Amino acid sequence: MDQSNYSFKKISDKHGVVTYYTNPTKGIKYTNNNQILEHYNEAFASIGDKKWIWIFDSEGFSLSLVLDTQAGTGIVGIANLLMGKYGDSLLEIKIINPTWHIKTLLTAMWPFLNKQLKQKIKILDDRIYSILEFV
Repeated sequence: MDQSNYSFKKISDKHGVVTYYTNPTKGIKYTNNNQILEHYNEAFASIGDKKWIWIFDSEGFSLSLVLDTQAGTGIVGIANLLMGKYGDSLLEIKIINPTWHIKTLLTAMWPFLNKQLKQKIKILDDRIYSILEFV
């Protein structure tokens, strides 16, 4: 699988905590949920037992992504991976540069997320953030 097609990337590994970054609008392919979920499953599995943080940059996240059945199914699949076998080592999901579209999507998904995952999601909407702040 060509991982350059997806935006989930390791940006640092400090003090036993691995930080990953994604911006769904930067991914080249959104047409195949199986490949996207396989990519995330492989990426999460590669972390092993290390603790990790996910920086989710929603800059450019639009209504078309929210309404896209493929993207929506992919997001639900990723949430299921995090509530299943990969959630224990996840420390936090930091949502940076949130658009109202991502906030709406998160609100719609909120009742279906488990308590542990809900506690790990932090929306940082006080200003514009750069990925460099988290490296």
